[in-house]
Amino acid sequence: MKIGNWNLERVLPSQRRCSSMRAHLLRIDADIWVLTETHELVGPGSEYSSVMSGEPDRQSEPGEHWAGIWSRHPIMHLPSFVSDIALCTAAYIEHPDMGEIVVYAMVLPWGGSKWRSFDSAHGVAFAEALNTYVGDWQKLRAAFPKALHIVAGDFNQDLAPYHYYGSKKQRGLLEAALAAPDIRMTALTAEANDPVDWDRKERKACIDHICVSESPGLRVGKTTRWPESGKPDPGLSDHVGVAVELWRS
Repeated sequence: MKIGNWNLERVLPSQRRCSSMRAHLLRIDADIWVLTETHELVGPGSEYSSVMSGEPDRQSEPGEHWAGIWSRHPIMHLPSFVSDIALCTAAYIEHPDMGEIVVYAMVLPWGGSKWRSFDSAHGVAFAEALNTYVGDWQKLRAAFPKALHIVAGDFNQDLAPYHYYGSKKQRGLLEAALAAPDIRMTALTAEANDPVDWDRKERKACIDHICVSESPGLRVGKTTRWPESGKPDPGLSDHVGVAVELWRS
């Protein structure tokens, strides 16, 4: 099974870059996609079904959403488990080889952005949003104890061996949340597995992560990125796309 994650930088179906983005989605050929800053008409193909976050909490064009999940296998929307319907969405997927899968797609606050009434200063908005989203993960884990749980999207925080984006405080909060006893998730795009180019001069790093819960027999395969340079293509998006392969032994 392959999971893809890409921030599409508010693409619209009418834009020229949309066709190039669709070509990348087809080429990567993921079973499950998490797309952020996306549009409900921009997806990986007709064989996929999707669930989207709700109405964006900012001025937007019709069809725009902060987060969407696409699957080529049966998918069911789980809106009752999402506390922030503007920025997040969740779905239950039945995979023929991996079994039950629960996916939570989200966007965490970036530098300078508010979350609800909380300001960004000192990472307050990030901390409040993360704490709320963790509550959703806990409810999903309790409701679907046998499922493989995936959290992915735009985290706006690096997990690389050096600092790139975000803050030390926010990183600590995120790592603690993932390691909590009732969560126990691994970021497959962190540390040595960060797929983005580690150029010592530019210090790029991944901020769009894919995290999975502990699961017996789960093995992690190849992690890929696009563009291959590891740097965003201004003709596509200001984010690098990432994908991870998983299988059961």
